[in-house]
Amino acid sequence: MSLTLDIPDDFAARLQTRREEAEAQLHLELALALYHQGQLPVAHAASLAGLNHAAFEELLRQRGVTMPYTLEDLEHDVAYASGRR
Repeated sequence: MSLTLDIPDDFAARLQTRREEAEAQLHLELALALYHQGQLPVAHAASLAGLNHAAFEELLRQRGVTMPYTLEDLEHDVAYASGRR
């Protein structure tokens, strides 16, 4: 699926950057927001941002975005580590 986001020309002009750079920045910010909200796993968010996994995780660290980790995640990890899965 592909979505199109229309940005008004006056707003785009305020970014004071080339179109390609503005698009890359918007993809990055969208990926960060969707990851932070738990809408995308890290691998998909990194892909949307146009970064590899390690670079995206570094950006998360720089921005202070914590990795969502639920009780269910913990239970799964404990079961896996103990050989029950």
